[in-house]
Amino acid sequence: MQAQAIDSLAAWPAALVAPGGVLILSGYGLDVRVWRGRLRIADGIGRQRRTAIVHRATGGLKRLVVLGHTGAITFDAIRWLADIGAGYLQIDADGQVLAAFGPQGTDRPGLRRAQARALDTPAGNDIARRLIAEKVAGQAETLVAVDRSVPVSDEVEVAMRSAAARVHLATNRDEIRLAEAQAAGAYWSAWAPIAVRFARRDVDRVPAHWLTVGSRASALTGGPRLATTPAQALLNLTYALLETEATLASRIVGLDPGLGVLHADQLNRDSLAADLMEPIRPLVDRYVLRLLEGRAFAASDFYETRQGVCRVTPPLACELAGTLREWRQAVGRVAEDVARRLDDQRPVGRALPTPISGSNRSVGRGSRAKGKPTHIVSRVARGCVWCGGPAAVGRRTCSAECRAAVDTTNLPTFIATGERSLAERRALGLRTVLTGAGRARIGGRASETVAEARGWQRTHPWPKDSGEFEREILPALAGVPAHSIAEATGLSVGYCRQIKKGAATPHPMWWEAMQAAGVARLRELRATGVEPVAAAARQRMASRQR
Repeated sequence: MQAQAIDSLAAWPAALVAPGGVLILSGYGLDVRVWRGRLRIADGIGRQRRTAIVHRATGGLKRLVVLGHTGAITFDAIRWLADIGAGYLQIDADGQVLAAFGPQGTDRPGLRRAQARALDTPAGNDIARRLIAEKVAGQAETLVAVDRSVPVSDEVEVAMRSAAARVHLATNRDEIRLAEAQAAGAYWSAWAPIAVRFARRDVDRVPAHWLTVGSRASALTGGPRLATTPAQALLNLTYALLETEATLASRIVGLDPGLGVLHADQLNRDSLAADLMEPIRPLVDRYVLRLLEGRAFAASDFYETRQGVCRVTPPLACELAGTLREWRQAVGRVAEDVARRLDDQRPVGRALPTPISGSNRSVGRGSRAKGKPTHIVSRVARGCVWCGGPAAVGRRTCSAECRAAVDTTNLPTFIATGERSLAERRALGLRTVLTGAGRARIGGRASETVAEARGWQRTHPWPKDSGEFEREILPALAGVPAHSIAEATGLSVGYCRQIKKGAATPHPMWWEAMQAAGVARLRELRATGVEPVAAAARQRMASRQR
């Protein structure tokens, strides 16, 4: 098969390439070699075999990710990747990291010696405490998003606050681990009842225990390994991707990935990489949660081994691997911070290099430096509600056939609901047909809203980041009643409830008013000494009692 020459990874099919220069290979008989000075790759299965060429200067390759264990990569190809500073990552079907190597960074023996001495020392304990404190705080923020799917009990929130306090008071690694375990038990218990939606045609084809997140402990191992539910399989695979980036980041900043300060030494494990992962795990959890909330999976997205292990199939695994850029940026900053705290031999006034985040260069530029986000919000692709296939933005189905199937399935329910509603209105003596004046009133209000939106767009720049609302404004609305948001914006209470659940994103013209309502509510709560998460729980309890 003739190879297809390309000048940029942007020209690759969407199934092979992800943002940030990530090239993902999957299938059987993978082949990576150098051909006439360029990288020749081949992957796929059967008739879906794919072959292409990547150029050194214009390819833009940053990570070569192999999902599987069949095939070959030549020595020349490894040197080719090293020459352009690209990393090589290989992950098996069960989520085990088989290989992770990339560009070497600062080689400072004194830094590694300080890392080895840090175990069970005040400096090491301080690093471990900071990592876990950030992790527990991130888990508490994630619980606010979890609450949109299933109510989070007061017991869970109390346990999380108690664990956070214990982390700050811990004086050694054992106390830090006990506090982390307490937080993890409460945190994952809140995740267990979250629903996992499957395409309508596949609901009857999947096991019953696949329909919820389930326990973090596998039914086969009693621990997180060998997941038995799709949600846990998604988490394990994305954690494996994060682990590869943590391993590369530790080497780039000059640390030994095998010498941890929190995780004990263990054969065939990069303990420091496991340490660096801890503050970033809640970001992974939030990404998977958005995936569960906004997508109906196909049964073919997962498969069950003969031992009962649930695994992710290559198409969905490739989509998850597209998040590597996000984890690379986030864990890189953690690695640089840990290296800075360990480097006690650094001359005064000399900053440790920051090859991943480039924060030193930003400081040198002064006022010209542009602030970088703490992490990139990965877009979550929607799935067709009927077949689970990829659906276009704003669409619930992927084709006319799937839409017709959904309409046919919903039609009896719509008819029965409409007849029941009409009967209730007739029994109360209400009109059952919209009058001409009513239509005119509704149409006039719709025209006013459209004109107002167009006027706003002429005088305001449209937000470049589609995730800005979810990241910056939506968390502040957690403790704001829907009727307060409606009063501040003029929107309906029902629509404001959908916004709070994350089921709808309002027009940017309303964002400023919503942010002001959220800030006012936070100030009101903190003035009374009540934490926002606890206040949201009290509101839920009060509504249940009513």
